[in-house]
Amino acid sequence: MAALPYRLPDEPRPSGLSRYAVDPLWPLLTLMLAGGGFGLAWFAFNSVALGSPTRGREWACVALSVFGTVALVFTIGVLLGSGWLRPEHQAYAFLSLLLLKVGVAYALYLMQQRCFEIFEHYGGEPRNGMPLMILLAVVGRGALDMTGWPLMLRMVLQ
Repeated sequence: MAALPYRLPDEPRPSGLSRYAVDPLWPLLTLMLAGGGFGLAWFAFNSVALGSPTRGREWACVALSVFGTVALVFTIGVLLGSGWLRPEHQAYAFLSLLLLKVGVAYALYLMQQRCFEIFEHYGGEPRNGMPLMILLAVVGRGALDMTGWPLMLRMVLQ
């Protein structure tokens, strides 16, 4: 009788990219300081590097953030154009973009943190994410930053 392998449901699955895994704090800070595009891309890569068992949910959160931002920008633009949204309230409407971005980032952080702790407990060697976070925050700010979309929308609607 062959022994069946036993796996914990939340155990990370080893991958060839595990040497690039970082603490999820670094993608979270990158999302806050360098913009949504960089942070979301790093969260997606880190889920693969960690071998996260919640990878599907994490990628769904990334998709929710990207497509939700597009949907919110479109909705706010329609509301501004039709006159349903008063000009003095548009700043509050644009806060919904920030709420979506930070809410999804925190959910991603919590999902990856559990997997990261198990990864680290069983001898995984995480990389230091600070140099890349600083590079993205200082040099790369703006290229994939989704918070600039409301400004672009205002220029298009004028």
